[in-house]
Amino acid sequence: MAKIKHKYGTTFYEKKGRKGKTPIICLHGGPGGMSKKMSPLFTLSSDREVYLYDQIGGGRSSEIPKRLWKIETFVAELDILIKEWGLTEFYLMGGSWGTTLALEYYLRKKGKGVKGLIFQSPMFSARDWQNDANDLVEKLPAKTRKVIKYCHEIGATDSKVYGEAVIEYYSRHVFRNIKKLKKAMGKNINPHGDKVYEYMWGPSEFMATGTLKNYSRLKDLKDIKVPTLFICGQYDEARPDTARKYVKKIKNSKLKVIKDASHAILGEKPKEMLKVMKDFMVD
Repeated sequence: MAKIKHKYGTTFYEKKGRKGKTPIICLHGGPGGMSKKMSPLFTLSSDREVYLYDQIGGGRSSEIPKRLWKIETFVAELDILIKEWGLTEFYLMGGSWGTTLALEYYLRKKGKGVKGLIFQSPMFSARDWQNDANDLVEKLPAKTRKVIKYCHEIGATDSKVYGEAVIEYYSRHVFRNIKKLKKAMGKNINPHGDKVYEYMWGPSEFMATGTLKNYSRLKDLKDIKVPTLFICGQYDEARPDTARKYVKKIKNSKLKVIKDASHAILGEKPKEMLKVMKDFMVD
């Protein structure tokens, strides 16, 4: 465990492994999330360096002012870290919002240093994400759908009934097979990061109201020129059918769907996900 101080604040990171095969940098979800739940990725450190970090503004990294709650800040932070770590070539992996950040870094830096991309449960279009969420919400019990609709209409997303509806959705499509995470829902373990999440995304996974609500990079996917792996869970809120559309836009890309998993694949089916990643990163 270590920290790097820079112009935006202080970033907490962890590194395991020794120099060998191409290192991998892993980006957590959010925005405003933390890397703690990504620790199974350190299994990959047997033959390469693995880097995890809490993006500035969330988790164990320092808070930042609201004016910095934007994509540009997180891309710049990642660039700072890569230079501090002395990396010239690496795999870049992201989960959920982490895929957005990985894509933005690749496009803005014109692919510099990136040997391959791994997108787990991608968010490349807020409209696609919202449309998928709307379809999944429609499959919830009628009572739950009514609560969600009413709370959105009156702005009661901080209410107890809305929280219960969120758990119903998350239990199906976010952490379907992780009971401990279900119990942890509602515990204030990342207060400053939660503010970043709501500002940039919204009150829940299935309602985009923040600064990312009109986000889309679909037209730029054709500019990806490195081997690319997509991973989705069978019951993922980032639906496999949507990921298949993205695969068609990128040469030398493929999709692996993990059976009986939802969004938190690394927590639900770590062995399966790690095997897929190992098979992809051949050197």
